[in-house]
Amino acid sequence: MDKVKQGLLLGAIVGFFLALFMINYSGRWWWIIMVPLVAIMGAAPQYLRPKDMDDDD
Repeated sequence: MDKVKQGLLLGAIVGFFLALFMINYSGRWWWIIMVPLVAIMGAAPQYLRPKDMDDDD
């Protein structure tokens, strides 16, 4: 599994449980928006990380 898909999957799982916790805590269903936001944040480091740092030729 490539790192972007892994980040999306782990982010979605974390976002789902965070949303469940916040819905239980506050009773407001708009916290469900956390699922896609946290999934994107889970995959973001793969896009921000420099691909090739060995340019010492």
